[in-house]
Amino acid sequence: KQWYQRRVAITAGEFYQQYFNVNDEMVLERLMYACLPLPGSNYLDKLKPLPDFYGPLWVCITLIFSTAISGNLADFFQSLGEDTNWEYDFKKVTIAATVVFSYVTAIPSLLTGYLWWRKSNTAVKLIDTLSLYGYSLTVFIPISLLLCVNHEWIRWMLVLVLIGTSGVVLTLTIWNILKEEPKQMALIITAVLATLHLALILLFKMYFFTSNTKHVDPAPVTPS
Repeated sequence: KQWYQRRVAITAGEFYQQYFNVNDEMVLERLMYACLPLPGSNYLDKLKPLPDFYGPLWVCITLIFSTAISGNLADFFQSLGEDTNWEYDFKKVTIAATVVFSYVTAIPSLLTGYLWWRKSNTAVKLIDTLSLYGYSLTVFIPISLLLCVNHEWIRWMLVLVLIGTSGVVLTLTIWNILKEEPKQMALIITAVLATLHLALILLFKMYFFTSNTKHVDPAPVTPS
């Protein structure tokens, strides 16, 4: 009976409504600290007393469209001065959505599942890790807009900024989550998750903002 009541509660709208009950000040503070890699910081402290879905959801949606639009702008700038017809690549929206939502749901679920399997004493739930990973993509949004600049050295500098902000905030927080685990295991898991975040950043750069896209050649003009 308790299992049934818990299942009904999870499927009810009131269960999720509490995770959208945040004000602008709370969301703005969480967005700001997601971009600030303070030494010894634990981003989960900024999510107290209640982590939310509102901020991470809008971060993900905004990032999807900013990446797709900026990636197409990068292709457009690359095509300037070339004898080609540029076309908007709508697949970038679909791919960005697939990558972003897969990342912010699968990795937190695996991390939370590991903590549950280990019967960890840390009071970290799935909502905490989902909110953490959603907010960790905050700085990707302004960086995605700047990556349309058609200079590779600038793009790689921006990639380093992503690693030094989003990557460091996420890694420090994961390390704090795993601090009660055996040190060797905590190091391995933190390194794996940090590598996955680095892989996301590199995928973000190499697929959406690398000047190697193909353009449609203009149709030859035949004399009438």
